Amino acid sequence: MSLKEEEILEEISGFIHGYLKAGKVRINSFFSKINVNISNLEQLLTIRFLLKEETKDFVKNLPMLLKRFKTTTVTQNEINIGEIRGQIDWGQTTKERLVRNHKDSTIFSTNESIRTYSTPENIVLKQLLGILYRVLFRDSYIKGFEKAEWFSEWQQLKVNIEQAFKNNIYLQRVSQMHVTNRVIQKTLNNRKRLYREAARLLMSYRKIINGQYHEEDIKSLLRETFIAPEKIDVLFELYWIVQIIKQNTTNSQLHLMDGQQNKVATWGDDSYTYHLYHDSTGSNLVNFAIPLSEIQNSNHPYLQQKYKSLISTKKLAHDLFGRNLTSHLCRGRPDFLIEVYEKGTNKLIDLTIGEVKNTSRVDYAITGLDELLNYIYLVKGRKGNYLLDSDVSVKGMLCVDEVEFNNEYEFGLVRVAGRKSSNKMKL
Repeated sequence: MSLKEEEILEEISGFIHGYLKAGKVRINSFFSKINVNISNLEQLLTIRFLLKEETKDFVKNLPMLLKRFKTTTVTQNEINIGEIRGQIDWGQTTKERLVRNHKDSTIFSTNESIRTYSTPENIVLKQLLGILYRVLFRDSYIKGFEKAEWFSEWQQLKVNIEQAFKNNIYLQRVSQMHVTNRVIQKTLNNRKRLYREAARLLMSYRKIINGQYHEEDIKSLLRETFIAPEKIDVLFELYWIVQIIKQNTTNSQLHLMDGQQNKVATWGDDSYTYHLYHDSTGSNLVNFAIPLSEIQNSNHPYLQQKYKSLISTKKLAHDLFGRNLTSHLCRGRPDFLIEVYEKGTNKLIDLTIGEVKNTSRVDYAITGLDELLNYIYLVKGRKGNYLLDSDVSVKGMLCVDEVEFNNEYEFGLVRVAGRKSSNKMKL
């Protein structure tokens, strides 16, 4: 990363530990102040548990470690009539004959050595592998990250889990039963690495699931498994989002940035509730898509020709290339969006649309301004009405790097901010 990227990451890392989209896992040495008020914390910590080096190393070495699988032999006493299996216990045989029938010489008490697989340490091991198997193969949320670069190593590693849990003939003979924390604690001191590491990981996972962790434990886990955004432009967008959070609230709830829903944070005051989105069209109360049908019956010559052009493109794209194009005149997705709702009525009363350009060039900043104003003028409500000049206040923020512009940072519908004036993000 460049010095600029490192500086940005240092400033915002305490707010983007829920980032799970395109990026790379790295150790984050910047964590000092961190917002741990985050929704779906258990899901986030489960993912970070998988990304821990200790977890990956254990699974990576599992085929080798299983060669040290331990069984034990127990002596089982049985009463046999008419046959002898095992070593005869003459003392117990005499007692059994006296109790049952002293004249019956076919009664024998025998001791037979039985190999058992369900030792406490093997039960600990099987429970850990069962958890990993369920998380990796049956958890639909986790499976949604299979194509993510930061998850790619598990695409190979999880084969070891499947092979061990489903196909290992020795583990198949181990009973599946609940294991107490006391047994896990005792297994932490087992002489064999296989069981020591399994116990340590199982104990760590249980703390996550049961909420038995301290804030420092969370910080340590998130620091070790931090996912840094892959693209500088995304990092720059998150920089501005964090500025909005930091300058408008000290009590935000963060949401996972996982690509399934793009809400980053929510907060509230006495009168309003705020919802902040990244790379999103927001809630179902706003709409940035303009269908072709909107100009289909226009009497304006330009719009008539524009409609015909788009319809022709759509037909030829299908006939020539087998592609089905969208039936929209335009559609977009702002870099960030802030929806403000009135408490009590839950009515949308304010909408701030943000466009971010990681640039110091005026020309590119103007491109961002053009895109931003398009969003402002074309955004619609749920019923299809344009929101500008409605009872919803609509305004925009253009966020750039270090572009020279007039001293005034607010111009009617649009507020402009560069990194040197990033303290101007108060709503």
